[in-house]
Amino acid sequence: MNPAQGPHLSHDDFDAWTSGASLSAQVRDHLAGCPECLERAEAEREVVALISALAPMAPAPDFADRVMQSVSVPDPFSLRSLAGIHRRLFATPRAAALAATLALLVVGSMTASVMWSLGHPEALAALGSWIRSEAWQAGWIAVRGLASNVIEQPWYSGLRQSLDHPARWGAGSAFVSLLYAGGILAMRRLMSDPARQVSHANV
Repeated sequence: MNPAQGPHLSHDDFDAWTSGASLSAQVRDHLAGCPECLERAEAEREVVALISALAPMAPAPDFADRVMQSVSVPDPFSLRSLAGIHRRLFATPRAAALAATLALLVVGSMTASVMWSLGHPEALAALGSWIRSEAWQAGWIAVRGLASNVIEQPWYSGLRQSLDHPARWGAGSAFVSLLYAGGILAMRRLMSDPARQVSHANV
């Protein structure tokens, strides 16, 4: 028997062999002349026959129900619900005591703040005036710092010199106005062209 010429058979050829499909003349000639491919084809056919002889296996009818019963999906909104918070706060006596202490501190501080505000309106007004003055001073310092930072920029001197020539600013503003008007006209022309609208709708 002469050895086969060329490459060996592909995986598709072996699949066709094991499934019993009709093989091409070239594949049959290769199997007749290539002991290596023939040995592999016979081995794969034996494996397929052994697998086919196995008894079919299927899960029990209640397998899916038992799996779903054992799955525990946490509620993503349980931490936000009042019932969940109540359970966590009062799960133990220590947690309940801590929650009660925090509630008393919050309520007591709010009550004390209200009572002090009612009893000291002048001090409260003075405190508000001081806060407003400090906020105004902080804002003014921030503006001055920003202005100083802008002045120190290298392009500030050129901008300052250009302000001394109003004609340049007029020419620049006229150029920008022309560009804006040209863009508006082009947009109106595109929107009024029915052919472009139809092609755009088709796309």
